[in-house]
Amino acid sequence: MVGKGSVTHNSRTFTAENVDSERTHLNIDYCNEPIKKVYHEMFDEALKQYNDKQKRKDRIIPDYYKHIESGKQEKLFHEIIFQIGNKDDMSATGEHAELARKVLDEYYQGFQERNPYLRVFSAHLHMDEATPHIHIDFVPFTTGSNRGLETRVSLKQALLNMGFKGEGRSDNELNRWILSEKKVLAQIMERHGIEWEQKDTHEQHLSVLDYKKQERVKEVAELDREIEEKQLEVKGLKATVEKIEEAKELLGDVEKQLDEDPQLQLPEPQGLMTAKSYKKKFVEPLINRLKKLVRTVLARSYEGWENYHRINNLNGRLHRENEHLKYENTKLKEVNGMLREQNKAYRLLEKVFGKHKLNEIIEQARGFKKSKQRDAR
Repeated sequence: MVGKGSVTHNSRTFTAENVDSERTHLNIDYCNEPIKKVYHEMFDEALKQYNDKQKRKDRIIPDYYKHIESGKQEKLFHEIIFQIGNKDDMSATGEHAELARKVLDEYYQGFQERNPYLRVFSAHLHMDEATPHIHIDFVPFTTGSNRGLETRVSLKQALLNMGFKGEGRSDNELNRWILSEKKVLAQIMERHGIEWEQKDTHEQHLSVLDYKKQERVKEVAELDREIEEKQLEVKGLKATVEKIEEAKELLGDVEKQLDEDPQLQLPEPQGLMTAKSYKKKFVEPLINRLKKLVRTVLARSYEGWENYHRINNLNGRLHRENEHLKYENTKLKEVNGMLREQNKAYRLLEKVFGKHKLNEIIEQARGFKKSKQRDAR
């Protein structure tokens, strides 16, 4: 499973109620580095290069750790938790506890090598709870980035760098990577005589409903995240529009400069000055200054119009995408509500008939449906 990530709990700095302190000495602490120190080691050089390029003070990032912590696009770190079996068939106090410990330890030894773009800073194997399990906390990163810092935090890019490319909301990079790690663990288990029973393929009717509902919730959350990203893009576009307004004000200043700047006005001829002298001394320098000013204005005007058309087109596309995402979000919420009602109905039937009897009825219905299909063929 993917955990919330509590480093103090994992390292037993804080001991929860479900922990048996008498067995804590059996735990394995692989690493427990301060995350702020890890951020400095990983990103300080890239942060300096980024800040040195900035001409505006408001774009300088003083502390990358705080920048990610206060942002909404990336988490400071991620956690993955693996265990074998459950408290009934692989208890931490049962006969197979040491075997589970050995398998999980072997799994961890190759984790960092398999995942070079996931910087592990905290990893602990716990034997003092109900079932042996391992917590692995890591900072996902990418290098050679053209946006922001050259080396920066990014879970999606880290997984893409390792070859995990998703094809949809439920079949995304993270899910593909987790499945790959499950297969690695399953191979190690098999070498030790443990078979992976994939229970999700044999669950009963109620569990299937729960699973579908859970998947709809995930899809809704993903849509909400996409909508939030589009809103951030629109916010950036608004900032660009403000810059264009500033450019318009600058053009107004240029117009005022043409009317009032003494250097851009022709003075009255002096005394007996010839037309040739007047042209050379006043007219030609003025024309040169005006040419330079016109070139500057044209360049800025062209850039402004180009930005305006690009932003206008992009803004229209974002608006359409946003409306489409809202529509999908509404549909998924409706499906989720329908599944919730089906779930309630099933639970009510279970109370009336009993779980065993209800499962028999469902199996009979499935058999009747298959029989009709065979007759139709």
